[in-house]
Amino acid sequence: MASSSASANRRPDRRVVITGVGAVTPVGNDMPATWQNLVEGVSGVGPIRRFDPEEWGVKIPIAAEVKDWNPEPKLPDAKALRHMDLNTQYGMIAGLEALDDSGLEISEDNQHRVGIIFGSGGGGMELVTRWQDTLVSRGARRVSPFAMPNLIADAASGHLSIATGATGPNFSPTSACATGANAVADGLLHIRAGRADALLVGGSEAIILPLFHICFERMGVLATPSEPLSASCAPYDLHRNGFVPGEGAAAMMIEDLDHALDRGAPIYAEVVGGGSANDGHDIAQPEPHGRGLMVSVQQAVDEAQIDPTSIGYVSTHGTATKLGDQVEVTALKRMFGSHADDLALSSIKPATGHMMGASGALEVIVSAMVIKKGIAPPTLNYQTPDPDLDVDVIPNEARELRVESALSFSVGLGGHNAAVLLKRFDE
Repeated sequence: MASSSASANRRPDRRVVITGVGAVTPVGNDMPATWQNLVEGVSGVGPIRRFDPEEWGVKIPIAAEVKDWNPEPKLPDAKALRHMDLNTQYGMIAGLEALDDSGLEISEDNQHRVGIIFGSGGGGMELVTRWQDTLVSRGARRVSPFAMPNLIADAASGHLSIATGATGPNFSPTSACATGANAVADGLLHIRAGRADALLVGGSEAIILPLFHICFERMGVLATPSEPLSASCAPYDLHRNGFVPGEGAAAMMIEDLDHALDRGAPIYAEVVGGGSANDGHDIAQPEPHGRGLMVSVQQAVDEAQIDPTSIGYVSTHGTATKLGDQVEVTALKRMFGSHADDLALSSIKPATGHMMGASGALEVIVSAMVIKKGIAPPTLNYQTPDPDLDVDVIPNEARELRVESALSFSVGLGGHNAAVLLKRFDE
């Protein structure tokens, strides 16, 4: 029997690199603007504009929304756009930016070797609520036949395939706030398994909606509004009390190194390891000792086969919840021992809000940019050190930082943990 394309290309030692990046965030509608504003300490947190908080009885009316959104110039198919959820729109724009940034041309000759792994924590929640309202108020005949294929969690990955012509592996991982990081880790495995030469990976989210905001309020995980509102989310600070919901998308083109070099592609960083594990503890709260997080990080380190002391920067989950931040620091100290004192950490969530399924992907990109650019974005709003969290969180101002390796990890509702390890590309 002839070897399949995948088996012929299977090679566990395949090197995988990031060749393109894209983003839609509360601090920028593309990656250059997002990166510049993250480094400059700009925050996208402000009052909710998407809906009227008073009408819905929302008590904490702040969020990090995408600003001045107009997808029409980049998504000219007006009919398709009309049926897309915001979640898909964000994912489409970020994904197309990453593809363009990579310079990869997809044709009939290579389309089956290019795939898409693009996730979402919630999927098309705006459309779910919209069509439920239509069903109740106007009846079944008024529900669009386009509703179902556009509200499911994999709508963005499907639309990206149609728009780009990529017909390789295509699916949508869903692991709450670990989704974006899991998409990258899954992509690494797929390329090493020979199933693709290049993959567009990432995540998107758009759940700044009354029901979901109220759900977070009821859970008691949202930050109390501060003055100014942009100071509300304060990871690792003694007085931290919760996160601010965000939205947007982040995408990367990852490729087999030989494939990238053959076409002279730009390279941001090398993806050397990934990990995924569950706490098996609680549907909402992380396991207090960070066991699942530690397992996912250890998997990434083992796969990378690097000395953990070569890691110099960590893009953390950093939601600013009391327990969450404590668990992260506990896990890092148990994992790295004395080297934890040498790590530079930062959380971008005070700037972007918690972008849920998109956050992990964006934080992997941030890690790659730190390696590539030699500067790390700060953890904003850090004022009062917590004596139980004695780590370097790059407080309030960006820092010049040259590192050889960087780690990004994410933690999601349901006990999901994911980690991605990058290193400087050394040809």
